[in-house]
Amino acid sequence: MSDALNELLARLRADNNLELAAVSSDGLLVASDHTDELDAETICATVGDGFLMTAALGSELDRGEPTLLTIEYHGGTVVTGPLDHGAMLILLASSPANLGRLRIATRRFQEQYAGSLAAV
Repeated sequence: MSDALNELLARLRADNNLELAAVSSDGLLVASDHTDELDAETICATVGDGFLMTAALGSELDRGEPTLLTIEYHGGTVVTGPLDHGAMLILLASSPANLGRLRIATRRFQEQYAGSLAAV
């Protein structure tokens, strides 16, 4: 599973010109493909906290669980989406990012990830 996951992340990163494509569980790095300059473990821990905050907000507003979190900064975009078994996908793109493309890529990865778990 680990090799297949690393391959999926590498393809996702290359196809979408990302700086980071990672899978995290409870803020801990499970697998990633990223540029050498990035600290993927710290990014995953921080994004995990942010995603929990959006889940709490969704509950408070009676909107349900978040399906996608997109945060745009001057220097790039972070996209996070839930995966099966409590894991999450984290994408980091430099600016400017095509948000529609990142959204589609996230949905496609979520499907591939679920399919790879079913195959195991």
